[in-house]
Amino acid sequence: MKSPMNPQFKTALYYLVGAAFLAVLAVAVFESPNLGGDPNDAPQTAHKHDDAAATLYTCPMHPQIIRDEAGQCPICGMDLVPAGDGDAVPMGASNDAIAIDPLVVQNMGLRTAAARRGEYVRSVRSFGEVDVAESEVAVVNLRYSGWAERVYVDETGVAVKRGQPLMAVYSPELGAAQEEYLSAVRADGVDGALARSARERLASLGMASSLIDKLSGNGEAYRLITVYAPAAGYVLHKNVVEGARVMAGTDAYRIGDLTSIWVRAQVYEQDAPSVHVGMPARMSLSGNPDEKFDGEVAFVDPGVDRKTRTLGVRLEFANPGLDLRPGMTANVELQVESRADALMIPTDAVIRGGKRSLVFVDVGRGRFEPREVVVGPRGDEGNVPVTSGVKEGEMVVVSGQFLLDSESSLREAARKFLDAGRKESESAGNAASDTHATHDHADDTYWTCSMHPQIIRDEPGTCPICGMDLVERKR
Repeated sequence: MKSPMNPQFKTALYYLVGAAFLAVLAVAVFESPNLGGDPNDAPQTAHKHDDAAATLYTCPMHPQIIRDEAGQCPICGMDLVPAGDGDAVPMGASNDAIAIDPLVVQNMGLRTAAARRGEYVRSVRSFGEVDVAESEVAVVNLRYSGWAERVYVDETGVAVKRGQPLMAVYSPELGAAQEEYLSAVRADGVDGALARSARERLASLGMASSLIDKLSGNGEAYRLITVYAPAAGYVLHKNVVEGARVMAGTDAYRIGDLTSIWVRAQVYEQDAPSVHVGMPARMSLSGNPDEKFDGEVAFVDPGVDRKTRTLGVRLEFANPGLDLRPGMTANVELQVESRADALMIPTDAVIRGGKRSLVFVDVGRGRFEPREVVVGPRGDEGNVPVTSGVKEGEMVVVSGQFLLDSESSLREAARKFLDAGRKESESAGNAASDTHATHDHADDTYWTCSMHPQIIRDEPGTCPICGMDLVERKR
């Protein structure tokens, strides 16, 4: 088991990461031609950038560094390049692609994959248990009480055929009903009212019509009544022993046909809307996962289990070879969605954050463009369908994209910080000119920020950039 991280080391790591982030922002801020320096220089800087003919230079690795003349990047030392040559995209431009040096791309281990069209299949996976189909179960339940004098099928699990003898029962109750029928036949004939009434009583006790006909022909009551199997199958339950009393209404045998089998499975609540009766199902046994069985959903429970928050699903499979036996555990797949021609990208390419999903598209020349995409659920092959955001054939980053996402977030934060500083610098420059004109004929006292001297006020307050209290100065 992995040992927990030392709390002191963890704290130090947080400070180190925070210090690195602040260092990048600090260099970006103070090296920017629009921030820092003497407040009197602000109008001059603004004047330089108003010159449309001026060429801007930027760093391919740190596009927040912008200069109006050639030089070196103060962060990495690389030579600055003209912003318009296509090798780097200045911050704030319409193209938000991130420029990465090819060597850095190799070291980051970035891998890409193409957005392609193909068959998209999504399945819901679950576990299930093989069970006997309730509709294929026959019950031997006597309507009269007696004693099982002979038991012909005395084992559970054996196969029986329809009409096969199961046991012979001695029943005084059934014997008395036979004698009443024979007396009625002797007195009034077979078609007499008394005989018909007595015959109906024998039928209600479960005596077969063919046996009643033989009874009237023989003229003698049967002492033992043989009970036969009502259907072919396997003896699932036996509740009779030779010589024991058999009570009316008791299940003596339960016989099940296993050529059609059920599998009971549970699906999670969020998958419930996708599951419906008749949809295809595939199953494999836990003991033999390579062999697949195809069936369908036969029934979906009307309610969700309150404790497990799952929905019961009943699947039906043909079982001619009797490979599926009650009690076996199974792996179940329900095919809930299928598209023949869907645009897909690998699941690993998607960065999910809250309500948005993001991918990085390789636009060439070491540039990676972040794009917001609309994707669907993960498919069986590890792909997700794309509704918008990328086109067929475009290359998306599938490995190392989180490093690009971190770089993109850092640059976005720096860009917003720099944009706020530039706006404040311009307003501060105009305010400085007005302040100088006013103070030529008034008091020489003014208030400024120790960290941002371009901020000048004629009364106490706080710096609009960093929030520090303004300090008093004399001209």
